[in-house]
Amino acid sequence: MWELVGQLLPEMVGLAVTPAAIVACLLLLGSSHPFRNVVALAAPFLVVYGMLSAIALVAGRAAETGTEDPSTIRGWISLVVGALFVIAAGISWFRPVRRSVDPRSPGAMAPGAEAEPGWVSRLRDPSLRLVLGAGLLLALVNPNVAILLSGLGIVITADTTVGTQVVGVALLLAASMVDFVVPMIVFLLAGERGREWLRTATRWLLAHNRIIGIVVLIVFGVLFVGRGLAQILS
Repeated sequence: MWELVGQLLPEMVGLAVTPAAIVACLLLLGSSHPFRNVVALAAPFLVVYGMLSAIALVAGRAAETGTEDPSTIRGWISLVVGALFVIAAGISWFRPVRRSVDPRSPGAMAPGAEAEPGWVSRLRDPSLRLVLGAGLLLALVNPNVAILLSGLGIVITADTTVGTQVVGVALLLAASMVDFVVPMIVFLLAGERGREWLRTATRWLLAHNRIIGIVVLIVFGVLFVGRGLAQILS
């Protein structure tokens, strides 16, 4: 089992580091119903990822009779996921950046400041229905889906028992909840000083959201491509 856990570590870290989900969670913690909204945001992630995991496990058990080398399969999955991340990073880098308006000069742009995305203002104090919809959208349109599929590929091709595979899936799902659980714990235990820190972190993440996203994509893209090539060529 520990061998499987070691193989899943990059995927677990990737699932636990989702800039968009972290920003959304921090924004909701500043709303009038912080805990309800964060739980409502996390629930679609857990449902969608749980369904994908169950389908992958069933399909993997049904395809056990294949003769393809599992390490080669895992290598190609990792290579494809990494390549997609690198491509996404390139697209984000070359995409035009919307600048925010400088309030001191109507119509002028504040130097170096990016415009606040529309979804940010809508999540500052949203309805429950809006939060559930945002959670479902983020769960589906998210690089984490590719990371999860990579992890599931490792799990279903592992030469181990069904129980160990279920543990591997549970670890992946638990990692995907870190983005929501950790900020909630900090918000609950740290008091007003901790909440001020969360507000500061939210402002910083919003100001650097694009760069952070690009760096995360490049780091995991290079990691997954390198691991995939090593597995294919070994």
